[in-house]
Amino acid sequence: MIQRLRGFRDMYPEYMRARRIVFNKICDVARSFGFHEIDAPSLELLDLFRVKSGEEIVKQTFSFVDKGGREVTLIPELTPTVSRMIAARKDLVKPVKWFSFPKMWRYEEPQSGRLREFYQFNADIFGISNIYADAEIIALAMEILDTLGLQDKYVMRVSDRVLMEELLRKLRVENIEGAFRIIDKRDKIPEEVFREEMLKYLSSEAVEYLSEILEMKGDIDTVLDKLPESERTATLLELKDLLSEYGKSVMLDLSIVRGLAYYTGIVFEAHDARGEFRAILGGGRYDGVVELFGAQHTPAVGFGLGDVVLELIMRREGVWPEEKIDVDYFVAIVPGFRKEAIKIATKLRRKGYRVDIELQDRSLSKQMKYANKINAKHVIIIGEEIKRGAVVVKNMGSGEQREVKLEEIL
Repeated sequence: MIQRLRGFRDMYPEYMRARRIVFNKICDVARSFGFHEIDAPSLELLDLFRVKSGEEIVKQTFSFVDKGGREVTLIPELTPTVSRMIAARKDLVKPVKWFSFPKMWRYEEPQSGRLREFYQFNADIFGISNIYADAEIIALAMEILDTLGLQDKYVMRVSDRVLMEELLRKLRVENIEGAFRIIDKRDKIPEEVFREEMLKYLSSEAVEYLSEILEMKGDIDTVLDKLPESERTATLLELKDLLSEYGKSVMLDLSIVRGLAYYTGIVFEAHDARGEFRAILGGGRYDGVVELFGAQHTPAVGFGLGDVVLELIMRREGVWPEEKIDVDYFVAIVPGFRKEAIKIATKLRRKGYRVDIELQDRSLSKQMKYANKINAKHVIIIGEEIKRGAVVVKNMGSGEQREVKLEEIL
């Protein structure tokens, strides 16, 4: 028997029903914020990610040489693709607010919260450089988690790569991106390994000072009071004030830098409040990407929310939807009345009901057992009664069964 590949999932109807409920809620929140849905290719040139995302991502791609001799890859993330799409359209009215929910692939070691194939919700705002867009996108991310029943179950951590770059340069770090990559891995590696890696860029005294800064987590005002003066202080304080108007509060955590090379300003991640899982979502400002495709400078900010960790935390908190299949009606058929049954099922379907119909010639008792197994809410029995314009309807919840005029059903 051929087995599915590691890191991939088989999704049966019961599971898909629950996932669809969650996905629809997420997309509905995005629409309520004025975002518009898009989709994009699942296959891109590898160079798109080699240039825009960095070698770390390229190492994780499902890439190959196609029949045309081109290096291509299944998409590991969407930001470069969406930036390419923005650059290709000169007629777009700014700001552009887009969301999508594509399937993605990364060749990583499968583990809790990480698979090789996953879905990721993405939301981005293009064309706005001020902090209002950052606040809007962070508020959207938090509103999604709150709507899914995770209010108070996560912590939104924000940071600022501009501020962190200032601090690193004061410590005489030249390879800023290299330092950022190590800082981004800090929570995933032992502290001694982190310090050893940072010694490639800093003196031991500077590493000690940097570690102290990275441990400063809390209210934005409180953390900023402990840091050297910076022009970015006012920006972060304004972000806090704006988010409070959305009814949201965040934590300033300068250890959040996001590993991807294209981030240029505010970055953020939502973390499980109990610390059991990887980041639930993450994103930030990436102002330099769109212009790499030949467009004028187009500021951008966005985030990605993967479905794997989200499902784990929702299950733990008991807010994952019930996994079951069901239909509104099952149409049971007495022998000789199939044509009439098809007509009734068709009319009910066109009214928007979910309707299953007997496709065999089983006895009524077996049909009723089947209806029970598929969680039909009602069973309509088509038999002799149809000759006088009536059907028998059984409420599967209460067990009540009665004859009903056909026009009453339709």
